[in-house]
Amino acid sequence: MGEDVLLGTSKDVCASLASGTADIALIPSNVALSSPDEYDILPAVALSSWSNPFAPLAMGQQLGVETLGLIHSPEGQMFGLLAAIILKEHYNTIAVLHEREQMPEGISDAALITVPIEEEGVDQTGSTEMEEYALDLGLEWAEMANYPFVWAVFVMRKGEATDHVITTFRDVMTTIDDARAEYATRWNLEGEMEAFFLNELRLRMDDMAVASLTELCDHLFYYGLTEEILPVMFASLQTPSENDLPS
Repeated sequence: MGEDVLLGTSKDVCASLASGTADIALIPSNVALSSPDEYDILPAVALSSWSNPFAPLAMGQQLGVETLGLIHSPEGQMFGLLAAIILKEHYNTIAVLHEREQMPEGISDAALITVPIEEEGVDQTGSTEMEEYALDLGLEWAEMANYPFVWAVFVMRKGEATDHVITTFRDVMTTIDDARAEYATRWNLEGEMEAFFLNELRLRMDDMAVASLTELCDHLFYYGLTEEILPVMFASLQTPSENDLPS
């Protein structure tokens, strides 16, 4: 297994995996869960947290309105979905999601823009002004589901996850988890990002992470992103049958 790391948008990373340029990819959980025929999700490892300062939804007087438009880029698709879930479950607000290929200048591709819904449809201009309050979508999910939100999972192309890759990658992530301070220094993490990595980010796919993904699968169906409620499918280690065991 090579050590080169390629960085890019979710779309670029998925394309690299599909073309064979990459062997393992870290992709948003909703992408992996909604495409089970394309990906094998690696067990034991994932990125989750109980809160996330990098996943805010800026709100103001709009908090609690009946309907709201959310504009997001392809890169912000998961944040848009999560925001729509939170607004419905916690604030009785129906959010209408609208994907835009490019966000306005100065707005991050991972950001969300809230806009009022007019009778004719969604006002596509949006507002780039700072709002009065920001919801932590990770914290809101944790309060709703009682599980940490799984932001991303590691995947391989369908059928290519071998025992060696699974165990090796699990051991690599365990090493990182056990030596976070060293890796924070090695990766030049600073400020809020360093604090998040050291204190908040969960690197292991434990029972709570699996339960959180299972609940997310329900929402993917309800929001029309899958045709049925899909189970969370992980690549599994090849265990020998009784006939393969030495006598």
